[in-house]
Amino acid sequence: MGSSQTISPFSFKSFSPSVVMRPVFPPRTSKSLRFIFHSALSLVVILWLRSWQTWIGHEWNQSQHPRLQQTIFEGTGIGGRWHIPSTWIQQAGELPKDLTTSPKTTLEAAHLAFYLARSQARYITNSTIPLILHQSWHSMTPQSWSPVVKNYVESWLAVCDGEPPNRSDGKLDEMAYIMWDNVGIDLFIEEYESDFWQSYISMPIQVERVDVFRVAVLRWFGGVYSDVDTKPLRHPVTWIEPVDCEPWEDKAEKRTYSLSSPSSGPIYSPPLSASPLYLSLYEMSANGSLGGVGKSPSVGAIVGIEADIPPETDAYWRAGYQYPLQITQWSLALAPHHPISTRFIASVDMDVKSLQREDRLLEAYAVDLTGPVQFTKVIKQWLELVAGLRWNALTGLHDNGKSKTVADVLVLPITGFSPGRASRANRGSKPITDHSARLLHQFQGSWRGSFDLVTEYGKVCRTLFGRCRSWSKGLHRIK
Repeated sequence: MGSSQTISPFSFKSFSPSVVMRPVFPPRTSKSLRFIFHSALSLVVILWLRSWQTWIGHEWNQSQHPRLQQTIFEGTGIGGRWHIPSTWIQQAGELPKDLTTSPKTTLEAAHLAFYLARSQARYITNSTIPLILHQSWHSMTPQSWSPVVKNYVESWLAVCDGEPPNRSDGKLDEMAYIMWDNVGIDLFIEEYESDFWQSYISMPIQVERVDVFRVAVLRWFGGVYSDVDTKPLRHPVTWIEPVDCEPWEDKAEKRTYSLSSPSSGPIYSPPLSASPLYLSLYEMSANGSLGGVGKSPSVGAIVGIEADIPPETDAYWRAGYQYPLQITQWSLALAPHHPISTRFIASVDMDVKSLQREDRLLEAYAVDLTGPVQFTKVIKQWLELVAGLRWNALTGLHDNGKSKTVADVLVLPITGFSPGRASRANRGSKPITDHSARLLHQFQGSWRGSFDLVTEYGKVCRTLFGRCRSWSKGLHRIK
């Protein structure tokens, strides 16, 4: 009689792999779970890769652009970013009321830089132009900056730390640095150019507002303005040498010019309508600003030629210039309240209001309304008024490109702010290695905006056929 074998439900065989691995869920549900698992895993990998890429990018920026990373991308502030040399603050002693060593806005930083530079007599050599560098860009996020702009701004920040572009020159004076964004520009204009505010907000494109700002900010705080697509080739403190201020002769009229003070003096006063804070800072820093002024004339404005073309030819207007000798606006330097800045703001204001009355503001060309054409016109009128200058006498085509002073204005030859551009339209421009080259302009052209067929046709018509001279150069916007 055989014995029967009873298998316990808890026996070892009940835990065989074939039993354990038997699917609990229906096949469709199992596929869904696998899809969710793989998706989650992929997401984790993507996030890790992005974090790694961000870390690598941060490390690269730290190594390639350490000052840019620290001052701009990691800095904080309303209206932009800034850097005030610590040595300036340490030597300041007790500061005036309402002035802080820890600015929270670009306006507060500008007040501090303005007071410290003037009270400590920190100027471009042979000038009354304070060692303050102003730049502007619409955003402080790295994504909005091209590699060229990153490199160039890093170069400017190094210069502001006293490092000359040519390291063999040794350490030079430090400069205050202020980067203004669109919010900071608006706040500045609203507070300091309130009479111009309505014209300012009526201008249809941002580049026109920035054009006005660059002159206005130098009107009130002085210093150097240079676009972010420029690269320093010489430290601004070295921009003026004795040879730049030597007398020169307009041989056509047998008249000699030299550095001199206009009748109103080399230092110009702010309007009485300025804020009490500004007036007090201006007055309290005046003693230091006198420096060597009064003993000998000093430069109050530095401008550079961008086009130097024989006026008896049609080459200048075929190349798109209004004047055969035209002044650039991507870089300039002014002492506070120089008449050029005051007259520029007034001229733009008058033109904007005139165009508004005629309902033609949208047709305006930025270069003419607020850019180099307007800037050239104002400087030309001012120097004709105070010195009787024949404008085209400033050409460098007949003297190998020498700098020229008229009253307290230093006009650099085309190589000064426009080196490396030798062509039919930019005659006399020497290589960027020439000693007279102060900076390099990359011509990023972000101001031009969208492509406009009518404008481009007019450019071709002028350049190739010598026609369409009066053709509008501005964008043809739909009202």
